[in-house]
Amino acid sequence: MPRIDETTVVIIGAGPVGLFLANELGYRGVDYILVEQGEGKVWFPAGENFFSRTMEHLRRWGIADDLRYGDGFPQDMPRNMGFCTSIWGKPLALFTGTSNSGAPKADPYSPEGGFFYPKKAFDPALRAAAERRGGDLRYQTKLDSFTQADGHVDCTVTGPDGQCYVVRGKWLAACDGGRSAVRKALDIRFVGTFGEGYNFATYFRCTGLADRIDAMFGHRMAQVHTLKDERRAYLTSVDGAGEWRLSVYAKEVEQLDPAKVVRSVIGEDLDFEVIQAQPWSGHRVVAERYREGRAFILGDAAHLRWPKGGFGANTGFGDAVDFGWKVAAVSEGWAPEALLDTYEAERRPIAIRNTNEAANNRVLDHMVQPDPMLDEESEAGDAARSAMRERLFALRLREFVTPGIQLGHRYRASPIVVEDGSLEGPDDHMVYIPTTRPGSRAPHFEFADGRSILDDYGHGFTLVVTEDSTGADAFAQAGNALGIPVRVVQYRDKDLRSLYECAFVLVRPDGHVCWRGDLLPDRPEDVWTTVSGRRLAPSAKSTIKTKELS
Repeated sequence: MPRIDETTVVIIGAGPVGLFLANELGYRGVDYILVEQGEGKVWFPAGENFFSRTMEHLRRWGIADDLRYGDGFPQDMPRNMGFCTSIWGKPLALFTGTSNSGAPKADPYSPEGGFFYPKKAFDPALRAAAERRGGDLRYQTKLDSFTQADGHVDCTVTGPDGQCYVVRGKWLAACDGGRSAVRKALDIRFVGTFGEGYNFATYFRCTGLADRIDAMFGHRMAQVHTLKDERRAYLTSVDGAGEWRLSVYAKEVEQLDPAKVVRSVIGEDLDFEVIQAQPWSGHRVVAERYREGRAFILGDAAHLRWPKGGFGANTGFGDAVDFGWKVAAVSEGWAPEALLDTYEAERRPIAIRNTNEAANNRVLDHMVQPDPMLDEESEAGDAARSAMRERLFALRLREFVTPGIQLGHRYRASPIVVEDGSLEGPDDHMVYIPTTRPGSRAPHFEFADGRSILDDYGHGFTLVVTEDSTGADAFAQAGNALGIPVRVVQYRDKDLRSLYECAFVLVRPDGHVCWRGDLLPDRPEDVWTTVSGRRLAPSAKSTIKTKELS
């Protein structure tokens, strides 16, 4: 008999989403074993734009400052984005951004603000944080097959020593990327459009490129897009110094020479070194379902999109948080297994929303086309550049200004959210309107001492009281009687009362509002049985038996 190692959750994949889930489970005291076939090295850096909501989760874990003021990216370098005709041509538009250290002060809606950090530094930081919490991360360990039975999932793995053994978990979380072997084994299909466009990316080192780009714009630049030709090359600073990622639109990517591509973009006089190159495709697909039996899919295993706006990893992080608090609730015994059915109900619509917005950004990008007139030194050239600047602000600014996407997502029609019948505001990706409408992220509020109200959320449910607290303790005790962790916090601040819209606001462990009202309910147990999932029909999905899958 092979050895059997038991745990609550088996995580497959140690990419950013798998490591994010490991930290979320560790924060909530849920044991897990993470299985990763690689050694943890990031070969190609991508996805360096992290949302303010992502940073709020890192803040909750106590590691936001470690990354924000770490050495992965210069903390004082602004995230400026620009457009030009070419690296040696004319600047066309500048979209200014804040630095990592300046983001918390610049964002009125979040205590953290956004964050720019290369994947080659971000993944190791998440790994280190998970290991500090005592996480069981097993690298160079390959998933060979898995079987499901009533009450558990058995994963047969091969360790770095070549020995096979079984990792048995109550749940399986597949964070193994867009080519997920687990998703394929579960016969879960992607729905949408594959291969809407083909691209080629090169990771290279060039010490003089930053000076050339910065001189053109008169600012330090984190990313620059060119309009030299139909390939629409754009460059992203990987480390804020000499490492860059170059991406071009291209059809016959297999025939491209990385060195020739780089040379055609940066000019003839700069020395450079190609580190890695790879083709990539832009998709617009979301999995038809997120669960099969005791197995769940998260991140790129569940959705693939264009990297236009940085929605990919950040959407996956939201998956991890939603799945994580619900697994903890079930594991602690105060919620039924049916609560896990709501993971798909809440997260899949967000994936569709974000995937479509990324595809829309790609369409708008193609509406901006090269024009030889843009390089001319003439009145006609000046007029063409002025018109292009207006066009870029109209069509392309929306990719880089996304507070609505970052903070405005709402779990509409969720079976564990108590609707209050209020009118819903617009869902605009560029505009965030703070609200406590049920399903929304509870808004940030900064107290006089600089503390954020978000720091009161995370463990269990939090009842926020902004007026007379009469009855609040009884309401909380009704939840406690069902084993649900609840705490009451009361504030006397008229500005908070206005922002939170109601006298009583109930916030879930993930920071989303699940009920609100100016009066407490006559039957508080009705609220508690809804928000804890006790009103849901018993889940049949958790008892599905399957044959061995590979």
